[in-house]
Amino acid sequence: RVALIIGIEKYEDSPVASFAKNDADFFYEYSRKVFGVSKSNTKLLRDEDASEKEILKAVKKWLPSRINRNTELIIFFAGHGLASSDGKKFYILPHETDTDLLEDTAISRSKLYEDIIKLKPKNVVMFMDTCFSGISRDEKTLLASARPLQLLKDDSAGDMPSNFTIFSASRISQMSSGLKEAKHGIFSYYLMKGLEGKADSNQDKKIT
Repeated sequence: RVALIIGIEKYEDSPVASFAKNDADFFYEYSRKVFGVSKSNTKLLRDEDASEKEILKAVKKWLPSRINRNTELIIFFAGHGLASSDGKKFYILPHETDTDLLEDTAISRSKLYEDIIKLKPKNVVMFMDTCFSGISRDEKTLLASARPLQLLKDDSAGDMPSNFTIFSASRISQMSSGLKEAKHGIFSYYLMKGLEGKADSNQDKKIT
């Protein structure tokens, strides 16, 4: 098993993604204790270390050195996402993203999927604690000119392989938020509660 974990709370030019760094730190521990991923097979990128360059290096250089046809890949991302002005393209935002130069400084979600598919791992589970509504976890706009996005259907991911499972904090038309009492994103908090055993309703030590 291999895990790539990204948590970006403090952005250069965008509002804070409250508790995203905390989400990544905790998921790092869960990847080892729950999923059994070794330290050598885990890459953790947080805040300024999660630049566009470092994320792409992890996807295009580090992952290929770790993945073969027997690999189970786990990817966790907590931070901002944003849609293009026409609502047809979706991006995850690295630490230094300039939202006015979205296509040049952010990472295309569909391109990220394509790069991972090319590696041909045995299976992939992705946990995405982000949304693409243009609103931060604290309900601040990421882009002054952004308009509320109300797409009810998301076709941007294309046809995902059957060995891909993607857990997302929200639909395209929804906002993902933080939970101040727990100091986590709501999605991340309940995800990790589930992994602790809360989702194991029949107590068979397996979560489907």
